[in-house]
Amino acid sequence: MFLPELLVGGLTTTRVNPTGTASRLRLLSCRLERGPVATSRVSVEFEGPAESQRIVSRQEGSACPGGDLRLAALATLHAITQATGGALTFELIGVKPVRAFDTTVMMVAVFAQHGGDVTRIVGAAIVEDDQLVATARAALHAANRLSSPLFE
Repeated sequence: MFLPELLVGGLTTTRVNPTGTASRLRLLSCRLERGPVATSRVSVEFEGPAESQRIVSRQEGSACPGGDLRLAALATLHAITQATGGALTFELIGVKPVRAFDTTVMMVAVFAQHGGDVTRIVGAAIVEDDQLVATARAALHAANRLSSPLFE
């Protein structure tokens, strides 16, 4: 049985399409659940890019602080792949909290594949209250430049 520990959210990536309506992938929640045998499950829920569309992605693995961050990044990248209809795929290089300018910044490095090209991308987000949410935001920031044009 998994027990929920966290439920938070709050990032919107918006692009206005030619009809004047916003196409976006908006983070609604990021949840960590602990299993009985040192396992964790991270679930991320997004709204969009189509109106009233919900995308929920889950990843399960070893329970440890670094592993939980990795699961949050993987779940987010999988959700972006779903949102783009598989046109954009990812391979996670790593997730790392970095201390800079008296604050903690979450860094996510990824290989992105689109149209036969592989690009190394990096995203960052300030850790405000929750490292998992910052990880999801950093993964979104990394993929934003490549995924936004596909949400039209």
